[in-house]
Amino acid sequence: MTDDGDVDIPDDLSSLADAKPMGETGPHVEKDTVALFTPIQNGRVLAAVCALNGVRGQTIETSAGAFAVLDDTSPGAVDTAGEVVSAFVKTQAILAMERRAGQITVRRWFEGVKGDTVPPGFALDEAPGVITTLMTGTQTIDEIALTHPGKVFQARMSRMKAFRELRRAAKDAKRQLKAREQNTRDSNPDPSGD
Repeated sequence: MTDDGDVDIPDDLSSLADAKPMGETGPHVEKDTVALFTPIQNGRVLAAVCALNGVRGQTIETSAGAFAVLDDTSPGAVDTAGEVVSAFVKTQAILAMERRAGQITVRRWFEGVKGDTVPPGFALDEAPGVITTLMTGTQTIDEIALTHPGKVFQARMSRMKAFRELRRAAKDAKRQLKAREQNTRDSNPDPSGD
């Protein structure tokens, strides 16, 4: 920018190749983020699934499903995590997301198989705001944990603890299903069940 406020456009644009994007800057944006967006409704269950399969990080429960932010941001980490978590989910696709050098990449995984690339704008358009905040680097998962108590869970437990957590979640789900069925029967005005 020149002294009078005009934008100075250089004759040689090669200097722009290493220029940082304008807008939000700082350690959040510059740090890589590797994450999974799943249809699993319970953040604690996703944390246990991740830990059971050696995927470390933190999960957050959202209105659209649980989201895992991985500790391992090395190349290939998102593929390993996407494979094991999508194999657990089975019936629905999950989204494996990476933000590297400010660029977001989203890939669909289904039943342990890597699928097509999804445009980031499309993937984040209907996502809960907290996911957009994490993937754009505006906040970290640790900062979000402070404002969303009871919604962020650690996926850093032992495999044995993760297994126990999944068993407990399965028992809770079975109990809730039985209670709903009983409630339906109790609220039916026709005692014959028709």
